Amino acid sequence: MGRVHRITAPIRAVLLCAGLVVAGCAPRGSITVDPAAAGVGSVQQVLVATTRAPDPGSAVLSRDRSYDLGFLDMAVSVPPDRLPGTVRFPEDGAVDPARDFVTVSAHRLNGIAAFRAAVSARAATLPPDKREALVFVHGYNTNFAEGLYRQAQISHDFSSQGVSVNYAWSSAGDFRAYAFDRESALFARDGLEDLLDALARSDTRRIVAVAHSMGAQVLMDTLRQMAIRGAPEMFGQLSSVVLLAPDLDIDVFRTQAAALAGLDIPIYIFVSGQDRALRLSALLRGQSTRLGSMVDASALGDLVDQVPIRVIDVTEFDANDDPLQHNKAVSSPSMIALFDGLGASGLEMFRDAQNPGGLIENVQRATQEISVAVTGR
Repeated sequence: MGRVHRITAPIRAVLLCAGLVVAGCAPRGSITVDPAAAGVGSVQQVLVATTRAPDPGSAVLSRDRSYDLGFLDMAVSVPPDRLPGTVRFPEDGAVDPARDFVTVSAHRLNGIAAFRAAVSARAATLPPDKREALVFVHGYNTNFAEGLYRQAQISHDFSSQGVSVNYAWSSAGDFRAYAFDRESALFARDGLEDLLDALARSDTRRIVAVAHSMGAQVLMDTLRQMAIRGAPEMFGQLSSVVLLAPDLDIDVFRTQAAALAGLDIPIYIFVSGQDRALRLSALLRGQSTRLGSMVDASALGDLVDQVPIRVIDVTEFDANDDPLQHNKAVSSPSMIALFDGLGASGLEMFRDAQNPGGLIENVQRATQEISVAVTGR
């Protein structure tokens, strides 16, 4: 079984203070629309599906939940003056497109048919073998701008060539609102199912679903319910599931993933023994560890004999601007260099790894400073 992390009273204080520092001092994401920023940064096109209610008269989506799935077509300028893996927000209201992420354009789409048409139109501009949709599901304590800009950062830094699709579920964007976010994650499952179904009916050929933190709960619950209901068209196109620092109970994950047995869809789990946010989550639940801080894959039991699972330990990776070590998989320069071209092709090196030891040696030789553990059948 996995090693037990014993959290002492001093560590509790450190974790709580870290959460307060990050939430209270760092600038939060905000939407500023400036078309001129397109001439400064690298523009990333992102299509959005959301269960957030709109903020009337603006490009901002609120924390409130909406029963109707909404859709937007966004363009984001990624600034040139920043470290790889980082997302910079304006401080004190002063926007500098050379340093800050800025929205270039924002348009609402009139329903799911218009969204599907927009996906197909974007896919048509790509070579047939690149017609892939990369769906990103953000995590806890994330407002709309933060989830949107993180996806733009991932698409830019990892040279994603497919259609970027952001699933913006109604997180409160407040570290004190964990219970609200947990319930919003449950609320968001049907909307994500509708989104994945729409992508399967578009002109894309593959779907890569990526989820961070609590977003893994949204994604895995959705895939489980789709497997139970039956969604052959979507599962026929779903090429990979990627869980980044998943804030998931290990036993719950085992029941979710077991529903995918026989579908031959690889699940990549990026874990770290240094993730302070997941330590705090485990503490709040009276548990020893979460899926994203699992250090011994034997905790998954015989699940690895039923589902192609790859557990990738990024504990020793460096990370830029990530005091809680919770975004390491997408903020580490080494990870960015390793997974340049994120998507089905970027993950292929792990899917067919029959010799984990050789793969580890190759990765270590390529990065010179990291250790990657790959576990699976």
